[in-house]
Amino acid sequence: MERRNLYPHAIPFSHIVLDGDYAHVSGQLAQDPVTRQIVPGSAYEETTRCMEQLVAILASAQLSLDNVTRVNLYITDLADFAEINKAYGLFFSNGKYPARTCVAVSALIGGTRIEIEATARLPVGHASKSKME
Repeated sequence: MERRNLYPHAIPFSHIVLDGDYAHVSGQLAQDPVTRQIVPGSAYEETTRCMEQLVAILASAQLSLDNVTRVNLYITDLADFAEINKAYGLFFSNGKYPARTCVAVSALIGGTRIEIEATARLPVGHASKSKME
């Protein structure tokens, strides 16, 4: 398994793990990619920031949202659901949506409104497959 971290962080996790035919992306929060500080905002803004990070992490493994097969959303307020969907939907403009689960939770790290994690399928012949154990 290949593990990658795009940004330095103090907690023990990998941003993306390539495992056989799949890539697993850790939950993304509304963080500034340079400072790693939480960037508070509306549910729409936080969702946009999470999705931008997801895109960047996938790109680090030569993947895109087209490879994503499943997304899990964790949100702290169901009243934000419409705004979250509005922002989320813009990233899948081709209408090819992955399977998705949305779970309401009592709190998220840093007081954010949303956390997004994803699973992507590696294309046939993807270079990272040859590096797997």
